[in-house]
Amino acid sequence: MQKMPARCRASPQIELVTAVKAFFVEHYKQKLILQDIARHVGVSPHYLERLFKQVTAETPRSYLEKIRVDKAAHLLANTRLTNLEVCYEVGFQSPSNFYKAFRHVKQCSPNEYRMLGS
Repeated sequence: MQKMPARCRASPQIELVTAVKAFFVEHYKQKLILQDIARHVGVSPHYLERLFKQVTAETPRSYLEKIRVDKAAHLLANTRLTNLEVCYEVGFQSPSNFYKAFRHVKQCSPNEYRMLGS
């Protein structure tokens, strides 16, 4: 296997953020806290939050919420699950957090989104 020139490889910081994003995609249904995510990638929670924001322009929490909302939108459009079932299926811990995050990301409520999709 040929080594890539240094200028073509992602920096360790980019690789760390990429690993966190992949972790979110695989584990979005679980209750995730910053300390656990930081431990998974081997850095401090403070460093992870600062680096993630520097690289992506958003916090780990907001990035995870977007993943969950996108998964919820897919379920709302393609299943008959109730809003509450969708809420818990995608990893939100409370309906109020789900509705707030959904409205923030999609600019409409889950009910409105479901009606728009049918």
